[in-house]
Amino acid sequence: MGQTTENIAEQHLYKTSIFDSSFTKVLYKGSLDISKHHLTGLFFLKRISANSVRIVFSNELGMNYFDLELKGNKLIIHSCFPSLKRTSLLHLIENDFRLLMVPDTTIKRIKHIESKDPELLVFRVKSARGYFLYTYARGTGKIWRIQTTHSIIGKTDLRVDGDDRYYPAKVNISNPTIRLHLHMIFLSN
Repeated sequence: MGQTTENIAEQHLYKTSIFDSSFTKVLYKGSLDISKHHLTGLFFLKRISANSVRIVFSNELGMNYFDLELKGNKLIIHSCFPSLKRTSLLHLIENDFRLLMVPDTTIKRIKHIESKDPELLVFRVKSARGYFLYTYARGTGKIWRIQTTHSIIGKTDLRVDGDDRYYPAKVNISNPTIRLHLHMIFLSN
């Protein structure tokens, strides 16, 4: 079968972020690998307001690697280790967490693509944020994977794994071009 174009009005059937508007807070154990550097600790994600989400990554002793806030279209850096405070790196982390936590309201076009796996639905999405492939579990309608398609430096592959929880049990984000890998395992909400 060929590709079929979905009506933009029908996009409400599918979420465009992993965490929906009812999300308040969640704690993950995690690791962040950048090139040959390996950081471990806790990721605390919290909705501050309707258009603001806070992301804190700290080690087990409580020292923050970074404390970021996605507020509207802005990134607010509350604190950040000097070695991580690189504009390009923070931009990638911002984009990755926007995919994970902030619904995309700028979708211009969505096309259904036939999947080799009958349990999955795949859509090619064009929005102001970029070009993506969204993969949904057919049975639950939940996002299983988000991939960027037209980006070289900011290439992202975001995968979630869950057991029908409200929050994903595992989150894996990779940007292979810069060898960035982020892995989170659910602890509590």
